[in-house]
Amino acid sequence: MTYEALLRLAYKKAREHHGEEEAAKLLFMELSGLDPHAFYMAMKDQVSETLKEKYLHQLDRYLIDHMPVQHLIGHSYFYGYVLKVNEHVLIPRPETEQLVDHVLYFIDTYFPSGKQDVLDLGTGSGCIGLTLAKEEPRLRVTASDISPKALDMAQKNAELLDVDVQLLQSDLFQNISGTFDIIVSNPPYIPDCEVVDDIVSKEPSVALYGGSLGVDFYQKILIQAKPFLKEKALIAFEHGYQQKAIIKGFIDDLYPDAIVVQMKDLQGKDRFTFVGIGGILEDE
Repeated sequence: MTYEALLRLAYKKAREHHGEEEAAKLLFMELSGLDPHAFYMAMKDQVSETLKEKYLHQLDRYLIDHMPVQHLIGHSYFYGYVLKVNEHVLIPRPETEQLVDHVLYFIDTYFPSGKQDVLDLGTGSGCIGLTLAKEEPRLRVTASDISPKALDMAQKNAELLDVDVQLLQSDLFQNISGTFDIIVSNPPYIPDCEVVDDIVSKEPSVALYGGSLGVDFYQKILIQAKPFLKEKALIAFEHGYQQKAIIKGFIDDLYPDAIVVQMKDLQGKDRFTFVGIGGILEDE
């Protein structure tokens, strides 16, 4: 059987099980050990029986057992970097890449020089904090999480990306000290009653659910953050598209003098809220 024929078979199985063809292709490509160019050049070549059996087995784990492809291959791609992931961390999403983009823009605009202190609250795999440290080496990044197993994965990714960040186990600000120019967080924001897809349910619930409306962590962070903010500071959030107004209300109550900028993701959904303190964001 050729690579092309096996890929067609995988697409057919994906459609039958309501899976994603792109995920099936990614799994095949990763298991083949070929880079994308070589993979497509090999379409007319014969697949070894060993690779065929391995791929079909793992494809069944994805389609039937609802195991995320990223868990099956042990890594994900984020901002052009390879990050290790497992069942103890949330798989990085494209929307979070946009959050990093926005934060880097605000750093260039409002913190153009010197060293800035950044706190990535609830870091999970480390995707936000580690990427910021990699992209902007002058940042002093602290990344925290309540889960020791998540921090183990973040440590492995810090070594993989060769960045120096401080990793702390902390329930929000419990073990945090010092003040920060930027606090960035993508906390759990799925409402407790919302039913998620089977494949999403394989990810850690502590990283998914955020109370009855999904906004509990935003309120807690905003209440607790004040002693940890410098005079001029930025708070950056990713959130659910239906939570924009509620989070804006929390900010208006707790930070009445702050400048609030809310943005949509590439799908046109309200996804990001930025809080500027001490004149930050005044030109936005």
